[in-house]
Amino acid sequence: MISGRNHFSLLNPSTNTPASTGTPAQINVTDQFNPFRSELKAVINIAPAVGTAGFIAYTFAAGWAVGDEVRITITSNITTRQLWRKSYTHIVEAGAATDNDVAAAMAALIAADVSVDSPYASAVAVGAVLTVTQADDDQFGLVSYEYSDSATGTITPAITLTVISEGQPSDLEDKGITADQIAAYGAVPAGGFATLKITFHHEVAIPFIDSQGATVREIYWYGTTAQAATLAGLIP
Repeated sequence: MISGRNHFSLLNPSTNTPASTGTPAQINVTDQFNPFRSELKAVINIAPAVGTAGFIAYTFAAGWAVGDEVRITITSNITTRQLWRKSYTHIVEAGAATDNDVAAAMAALIAADVSVDSPYASAVAVGAVLTVTQADDDQFGLVSYEYSDSATGTITPAITLTVISEGQPSDLEDKGITADQIAAYGAVPAGGFATLKITFHHEVAIPFIDSQGATVREIYWYGTTAQAATLAGLIP
């Protein structure tokens, strides 16, 4: 299990192959970080993945009458720790009562909120289908509730879940690796960097009777898939 409330991130040079050397054994986790093997307690190896932002496709069907109320409410925690929650309501108007018309009207309402502060990347209607795409590929981000008082019209949502991005340059930056460090690394490995989440028990003198003499932190380590496999194999 990975534990520890604090973390730091390391980008391993392509020329550094982790190995265990010396007595007591030390591991060159990177070319500049060589902790004792006993300080590395657990590891999770995460393969690189190109992320795809999740989306909700709403299909409007069965026809609408003038005066019907159509409402979509979307909640999200992508952009803030406080829950985003907003309802979009449209009243069907004369001359604009087809499924396509209703989809377009709802798309315009939601698209007006597309910005850096909202959880949406886009809201686009194609025919009778409105697609709302979330703003990033780092988490599962949109929850939807639909309502209509129409006697015939229906709203059917279809959710496509996010493919979580792993090991892409933007993910490294999210964890504290700077753009300059990534640029200095050179060519990004095909598919992205492998990620290791390592529990690090830094051995220090702590003068408390119930202390085990270590502070616990989490390391986010990035390197090639081969380096990751080698390093993971060295950690107890």
